[in-house]
Amino acid sequence: MKKHVSILCILLIGISTSVFAQISDIINTRNEFGGETMMTPFSVDDKEYKDGVAKTIQYFNGSYKMVKREVIRTDEYSKSSGIVKSISYFDNDEKVIKDEYFYNDNYALKKGIAKDVFYFDSSEKKVKAEAYDMNGSLVKSSQ
Repeated sequence: MKKHVSILCILLIGISTSVFAQISDIINTRNEFGGETMMTPFSVDDKEYKDGVAKTIQYFNGSYKMVKREVIRTDEYSKSSGIVKSISYFDNDEKVIKDEYFYNDNYALKKGIAKDVFYFDSSEKKVKAEAYDMNGSLVKSSQ
């Protein structure tokens, strides 16, 4: 049964990627969450790239639910916003429970923050925020 579900997922991914002109690669068939990891790179012609996304990496558990998503930003986006990468973590209902934002060195030196972490409750309302410096030390926390 798992093999049939896996084949179905691969077919759906193949169909959706051909429709949207993105090619997603399965880069790990057995990740730390017991599922697959997929990477989708974007080219300069893609809407996502124009929105500042160079690639995404999605981590699924053994039940094919997304548990983690990394968004790697383009150089242009990183220079203008300071954000190099973000990571979102999801609960069993695929609701965001935590977001992490990683900033480039220029932003970190200027603002004193290399990483922001935001925590969310079950209704995806932000309940806590933390900021870390380049050494990984907590510099600010709010609830």
